Amino acid sequence: MTVERIVTPERYIGVSTDTKPTHVRAGATFKEYDTGSTYITHNGYDWVVGYDLPLISYGHMVAAGAISGRFAINKFGRNTEIDATVVADIWNGGHTTGALPAGTSLIWVAPTAAAKHNIASTSTSDDGNPAGVGARTIRIYGLPDWNTAEISEDITMNGTTNVETANSYVILHRMKVLTKGATSSNVGTITATAKAPSTTTVTARIEVGKGQTEMAIYGFPSTQKFYLSALYAFANKAAGAAALADVNLLFNPEPDAELTNFLSKHPFGLQTVGTSGLPIMFPVPEEYAGPGILKVQGFSGSNDMDISAGFDGILVTT
Repeated sequence: MTVERIVTPERYIGVSTDTKPTHVRAGATFKEYDTGSTYITHNGYDWVVGYDLPLISYGHMVAAGAISGRFAINKFGRNTEIDATVVADIWNGGHTTGALPAGTSLIWVAPTAAAKHNIASTSTSDDGNPAGVGARTIRIYGLPDWNTAEISEDITMNGTTNVETANSYVILHRMKVLTKGATSSNVGTITATAKAPSTTTVTARIEVGKGQTEMAIYGFPSTQKFYLSALYAFANKAAGAAALADVNLLFNPEPDAELTNFLSKHPFGLQTVGTSGLPIMFPVPEEYAGPGILKVQGFSGSNDMDISAGFDGILVTT
């Protein structure tokens, strides 16, 4: 049969025995109506089994790894205890319940320079050799410098004994449990503590039983741009009078030069008696050029405020 173009952008339909067209637009699709398979071309002439584009969005294709140099990013965090007039980043490493764990702070702090990290748990059950009942191996994600894309490495836990990372990092923004025993994803609290020159800085933390970090913090290098598509926050307060909380998306556009000054990008407020949430969508995504650090910060108007927040976007290699 004759292959016909049926709609713009270029989408074609035919049978499996037809020769697929060449010199077409990248991203064109060919539907084999006799087999039901959909093919896609990334260069205009090579075809591979792909996706039925009417059924999925650009974001779905990015998340599926179908578009080179694009990466779907979801960052979320939670701070379960922020007291009145306290400013705190939305991460699980700092709160105002009692004394802060050693090396943590209400305001998240990156290493002052690229540093190896010690990974350890507060429980001997988080052990990979001999295998414990908790976390056995974890994976950490971060940047080795502000000009290089994200790398990762796997760590075999050794209970409460420090395990040194193989690589040095200027930022660690995610950790997750890979393998575990029968009791829990992680029995103890797992921390990543920077070594020299930032010898006491906890840059990432997995709370007991959570299995991964909860930190609305993300760093990206000079070779990439971040396109923000969504921002959200929820304020939780179990009882009492209506509570107020201010939330703000902050951006540091020069982490290679200094780490403490952030620009205010999206301040908004929450009011709650029980639970209150606010999602903010960006039909036209906001562009943030690397190197940079995005993070969400909260300010509580009353004691015992629990704030969760996060953001979504697409990371583009330039």
